[in-house]
Amino acid sequence: MNEETFVRELERRADHVHGAPLSFDDVRGRARRIQRRRRSTAAAAVAAAVAVAAIVPAAIAGHDVRSDRLDPAPPAPVPSAHTAVLHNGVVQLPDGRSVHVGLAEDDVSQLGYLTDGRILAATMKPMAIQVISTKESSRPSYPVTYNNFAVSADDRVAAWVDHAGHVQVLEAGRADPVEMAEVPTKYGAPPSVAAVTGADCANGGCRVLVGDTTVWGATTSEGYEDVLPGKQLSVNDISPDGKLWAVHTEATTDHELGCAGLYDPEADRLLVARNCEADNLDFSPDGRHLLSAYGENNMMVDPAVLDLHLEPVVDLTPDARSTVVSRMAWVDPTHVLVSTADMNSRDWMLERIDLSGRVEVLAGQSPGPDPERGPAYLFSE
Repeated sequence: MNEETFVRELERRADHVHGAPLSFDDVRGRARRIQRRRRSTAAAAVAAAVAVAAIVPAAIAGHDVRSDRLDPAPPAPVPSAHTAVLHNGVVQLPDGRSVHVGLAEDDVSQLGYLTDGRILAATMKPMAIQVISTKESSRPSYPVTYNNFAVSADDRVAAWVDHAGHVQVLEAGRADPVEMAEVPTKYGAPPSVAAVTGADCANGGCRVLVGDTTVWGATTSEGYEDVLPGKQLSVNDISPDGKLWAVHTEATTDHELGCAGLYDPEADRLLVARNCEADNLDFSPDGRHLLSAYGENNMMVDPAVLDLHLEPVVDLTPDARSTVVSRMAWVDPTHVLVSTADMNSRDWMLERIDLSGRVEVLAGQSPGPDPERGPAYLFSE
């Protein structure tokens, strides 16, 4: 691997790491997005004037009116059928149980859980996937080069790449990970996992989508096969039924940040649905909607819920200019969990938002860290 290629590969991998230093490309990309938002704001102002003149309700147009959707509620445990939440060193599981894990939110880059109750935390010190049991005191730790992992849509299987470049899969009900077949890479650097599906991993029933910038494949315990041959696409997520892949195209002269799209693996084609203002697509538990946002300096830029045409359904951007979205995740097919922070006061809020844009405040006005340095709430993926 020559130096230029290696640097490009490292920069690509750093793009999705929260808290990574800003490069010139980051600043340029942020400037372009700010310009887009300003154009959108100007257009929205014109649209608002027209709407007032015509007396057309915003709901008919499918737009979110933030001032009308705030519906405060007393602080309460997070009702999450799909999402685990880490806050102040305690993980609340989807079944309502709370587990003290003794991990600081700013040391955890990713959180997950399996249906057998085990919690997964990708930590930075050490760089490892730590597996925390709610039934036993032991805490296995698996060293990795990149502290990230993928969890299946049904939360039965988790997959990561270990420090030696081997894909490991941990399945609910099994004590130890199973190693998948070797994955070839073009640049020699360890690959990244994008998604995992299936069950009975030891007998070839699990399939892990894995790759680098140019090589994408699917590996099982029995073998490896190429996918997306000759296509310049990266994979973000797979729908629960496996029939759609959320992908991102490479940058072009027309779209320097690339475009998000939906790929049909059975038909081997990129669908018409494409959005060059979206990124990091994440399917809802029923596969009918997607979360979209650009990750920048530990915050979510242009957060939104999209439909399967990649058209906006709900804009999740807070009204207040000083308020930012730190993290977001699906609670269930019709609700999104969002944590926000005020950049000035550093007060944090936890909200649940439905697909009509209605907000329920679950916890609010609690002090927390600088949102550019780390989250107060971390959600499972």
